[in-house]
Amino acid sequence: MSYLTMKDGVKIYYEDRGNGETILFCHGLNSSHLKIKNFIDEFKNNYRTVFYDQRGHESSDKSTIHMNIKTLGQDLHELIESLDLHEVTLIGHSMGAATIFSYVNQFGCDRLKRIVVVDMSPYMRNTVWQGGIAQGKWTDEDFMQDLERIFDDVGAAGWYITKNMMNPALKNTPAELDDAMIALCGKGFDPLTMASLWFSLYRTDQRPAIEKITVPLLYIMPETPLYSMVTVDYIKSHVKSDFVLEKDFPNTTHTILMETPCEVAEKVKAFIQAH
Repeated sequence: MSYLTMKDGVKIYYEDRGNGETILFCHGLNSSHLKIKNFIDEFKNNYRTVFYDQRGHESSDKSTIHMNIKTLGQDLHELIESLDLHEVTLIGHSMGAATIFSYVNQFGCDRLKRIVVVDMSPYMRNTVWQGGIAQGKWTDEDFMQDLERIFDDVGAAGWYITKNMMNPALKNTPAELDDAMIALCGKGFDPLTMASLWFSLYRTDQRPAIEKITVPLLYIMPETPLYSMVTVDYIKSHVKSDFVLEKDFPNTTHTILMETPCEVAEKVKAFIQAH
């Protein structure tokens, strides 16, 4: 197992495999490289694939310090610098895309060749625009209630957020299955990690970072997205290079990389070939 020690002493687990153009994968909140393994494996034969667990997740340290989006961008920078990566294609799902926005905002695009964003907004709040979470419908009061749920029972909070935001079809899940779903959502979740990063994601406005993106960007949008076309249109109108939207993914939700890994990978490969 390979680890890098960040400047603040936190150990980050990573893997670096294969040859060819470099693709670096950034997973989302309460996810890991294992959760998106099938998607990553779609690239292993023809690309150099680099992936890691963000601090607080899976095999990386359960950090009690610097648990914010700014630091996640710095972690990504240290990983890229330590491995001396150049002309990187960054792929970020959800919070992983927020990590990429933070990286670009702090360090620019000099080492990047392309960016792939999977269902994520540069700003989650809906107070001054409608491009935030839950397709613009989640309020600050909803967010505060989410925090209460996380500190009270992280599994129950995860299940509530999953069925009310990420996949509304799950609202029809029979009540007798709630306990099992709560247990599943709580498995491996660290409440302090979830609460800290949920808070940081919600309060951090990264829209200024979009104007610093000077490489081609592909946006992956599931059929039932967490973010609306307001987000997509904002990114499209503010990036300084080519923008591509792919949204033909039937029966998919925010967890699209686990639902249709092959289909999304094919769109990413086509984007790489064209740009």
